[in-house]
Amino acid sequence: MHIAGNLSDLNISLWRGTMDCGPLDDVESWEWAVLKNRDAWDAHGESVEAAGPYLPGSFDRKLRNIAEKLNTNYKTWEFQLYTFGLGPALLYGVLPQPYWLNYCKLVRGFQLLCQHRITTEYLRHAHVLLCNWEKEFESLYYRRNEDRLQFIRPCVHQVNHLAPETLRKGPPICYAQWTMERTIGNLGQEIRQPSNPYANLSREGLRRCQVNTLLSVLPELNEPPKGLPTGSVDLGDGYALLRKRDRYFQGRVLHRIKKWARLLLPNGQIARSAWQETIKPLEKIRISRNVKIDLDGQVRFGEILYFTWLSVEADPGDKEDWQFVNVALIQLYSTPDESLLKLSSQTVPSCTRVDEFCVLDVKKILSVVAMVLHTPTLPSGATEPRFFMMERPGFDISNLGVPYSGYLDAEDDLDDLNDLE
Repeated sequence: MHIAGNLSDLNISLWRGTMDCGPLDDVESWEWAVLKNRDAWDAHGESVEAAGPYLPGSFDRKLRNIAEKLNTNYKTWEFQLYTFGLGPALLYGVLPQPYWLNYCKLVRGFQLLCQHRITTEYLRHAHVLLCNWEKEFESLYYRRNEDRLQFIRPCVHQVNHLAPETLRKGPPICYAQWTMERTIGNLGQEIRQPSNPYANLSREGLRRCQVNTLLSVLPELNEPPKGLPTGSVDLGDGYALLRKRDRYFQGRVLHRIKKWARLLLPNGQIARSAWQETIKPLEKIRISRNVKIDLDGQVRFGEILYFTWLSVEADPGDKEDWQFVNVALIQLYSTPDESLLKLSSQTVPSCTRVDEFCVLDVKKILSVVAMVLHTPTLPSGATEPRFFMMERPGFDISNLGVPYSGYLDAEDDLDDLNDLE
């Protein structure tokens, strides 16, 4: 089973009050069961569905109403996006604060370990956060009450082993259930002998290993990757401008431009622009124009208005007086609210759109992110419409510069991790 699905089922069962209750326990005493009421659960499901258009198409499946679809084949990927992406923002102010803070530690630790590349610093952060989550989970929910022993499922203890096992085996996402299921599916499609399927499957697996070994030794035998679409412009380093594009130049003679609608990023995502996306109504799109950028060495978030080639003065010594650079016009979001960011263990970067614009080299665009509309009451007491940032699971996660809580009690956990190194 997917650990993401198991942890999601555990938390949702507790918050809805549907977990098995011991004979001497009472569901009415569960202060964390804030979604037990049908109206509250339906409203929460609607908020999950309303966030769907704000998730880019590169996030794969669009989230459905969890209140309506939970028991009708809700996909594991939907659980991962909900529990480890949207959940902290949607449950802020809904879950009692001690339980919400505990949940945020689980989410952040899981986010850090879902990357394909994990630094030693991130591994330490994840280990501390997950160890603290388990200890606090037992003290908040279980409370050494034998009638609540069913709360401590195997997945609760399993998360403590994720960081140490990463040192031995590599990032968990590389050997998780997703990879195994895809491999099983691919091999199953190759069975051509129904009368003796297992022997045929073994043979196909052996052939797959032989082919992979041969291609690793002689990569030139592999099929070349597909080229870029017609009309695109390869910018190098994995970036490419994609149509739509203005048919005619706009502007003055020295600064005539043609707008481009899309940009292919090295990670495979396609960043779009407000120039074309805003033509369609919200319910018919998956907003993909919000990006994470490197602005003067600082990670910021912004909305792309359009891409273009811009004429600028050439460098001294060049034969030409002018040269073209590939840029994006971006409207920036504010830096995340620091108090909420720290409180949430960096799981709820809440920003506002500001009247600040920049012209940025397209190769400073790092990834496409979701900026989901919400109206929180900040720790300062202010309540206003804002956008919280969510990154796609599996991509590189940004450290937004605030310390994590819980390190004062984590020396023993870090010693265990140091022993493994």
